[in-house]
Amino acid sequence: MKTFPISVRPRLLSGSGVAKKIRRAGLIPANMYGHGLDANLQVALDPRPLAKALSSDYGRNQLMEVSLEDKTFLAICREVEVHPVTRKLRHVDFFCVSETTPLQMTLPIRFHGRSAGQKAGGTLEIAARYVKVNTTPANLAPSIDVQLEPFLNGQQLSADDLPYPTGVTPAYKRSFKVFELIPPKIVKVEAVDPKAKKKK
Repeated sequence: MKTFPISVRPRLLSGSGVAKKIRRAGLIPANMYGHGLDANLQVALDPRPLAKALSSDYGRNQLMEVSLEDKTFLAICREVEVHPVTRKLRHVDFFCVSETTPLQMTLPIRFHGRSAGQKAGGTLEIAARYVKVNTTPANLAPSIDVQLEPFLNGQQLSADDLPYPTGVTPAYKRSFKVFELIPPKIVKVEAVDPKAKKKK
């Protein structure tokens, strides 16, 4: 379980006017709720460490150790608001969890290597790049990794056959195709008799 440290400070007021003042001060507003909290907390934080955390291999699934005064909470981002033009962080909701809290997450499917089918002239047709899973913070993985090398033309992989890490199970209702290897098209060339005479 990989975590990223984040420090926050309490804020007593809320509202759009307060949020603007917080952003002008170089911070962003945030909410905290979930495990270990009796009520939702309103906090503020420096967006730079958070942006760094969200750019890790885990992306928005990155677990964080959020420090508030003398307490530390294990948390994950549930809502992240960014500016539509500048893409700067504007607001975040921290969902506090324990190591065993059940989580439903969307993990990226990452493909590695070049398949035997592609080497033989086939085409890799990817149908899905993400999959919903059930897991816990203790077992959270950054992605589902698929090694392509053994796959031949004409073969495909379904979500049921993905290599799920220990403690990670599929959360979809119905399986779906992840990718298929399309064989190369065979172009038929008619043989020409070299002895045939051209008509005048």
